[in-house]
Amino acid sequence: MKEKKNSWMWFHDYFSKTEIHLHGFTDIYASIKTKYQSIDIVEFPCFGKTLIIDGDVQSSIKDEYIYHEALVHPAMLLSNNVKNVFLAGGGEGSTLREILKYKALENVVKCDIDEEAINIYKEKLVEWHKGSFFDSRVTLKHTDARSLLESYPDSSFDVIITDLTEPTEGSPSKRLYSKEFFSLCKNKLKANGTLAIQASLFRITTYEMHASIAKTIKEIFPITRSFAPYVPSFDTTWGFIFASNQADPINFSPEEIDKRINEKIEGDLRYYDGITHLHLFSLGKDLRELLDKEGQIITDDAPFHLERKDQI
Repeated sequence: MKEKKNSWMWFHDYFSKTEIHLHGFTDIYASIKTKYQSIDIVEFPCFGKTLIIDGDVQSSIKDEYIYHEALVHPAMLLSNNVKNVFLAGGGEGSTLREILKYKALENVVKCDIDEEAINIYKEKLVEWHKGSFFDSRVTLKHTDARSLLESYPDSSFDVIITDLTEPTEGSPSKRLYSKEFFSLCKNKLKANGTLAIQASLFRITTYEMHASIAKTIKEIFPITRSFAPYVPSFDTTWGFIFASNQADPINFSPEEIDKRINEKIEGDLRYYDGITHLHLFSLGKDLRELLDKEGQIITDDAPFHLERKDQI
């Protein structure tokens, strides 16, 4: 986690065996190992208070809005009249915060298996969740998200969002990235519902996991679109996937997106608007070609293997 050098401590963010990104930090607010994950909350002078999970920078107070607005709003805006949402993961509460901005929303089920972690975030990351855990529209569950989703009738939700840790060996998230799980999501969505997935690094040097998730979702949903905002504290573009039976994000103009934001959202957005939407879904030729030719179909019996940070 840390190495002392002069007056700084240093966090090593391992992207691969030959690529390491260094962050100096000054303070440690929490360092806890729960049943499911290791959690560190530290102070990066450049990015402020920062959450690190299992050796990965998860979000910083300086730029978390980029990640969370990009994940949430395309799916929420393109599903008609969103009232019921299922959120798998989204630990620190920022994804939930963005979902709660929708005027028509009646209920959001947030399922995170790690109750100990959620209690830490409630206390230590108020700047992130802004009280969203305590909103009357929120049903908070601490159990396996797949089993919980299976318990609902078909066509229960307008939007499903998964904001999960990556599927390393032994991770509880592993069964939430398979063809079987995405088929379950389709069954639980209404006909015009949408799905949004946190889908790992997506750049020309690190794309394998994202490409595999995208290829797997394409087996289930007729409309599947990858997009990748740059997140400064990650020092990389980060991949997300939008999926739907009906709505295609590339068919929506900036003007239509801005109109929907004004009609459906209460509160301000710092990153996402119509022009940003156009940019997000305009991938470069090199990335589009990788998506066309790369990736495996992920199943329960043939999961995607991702090395743990402590194995690099």
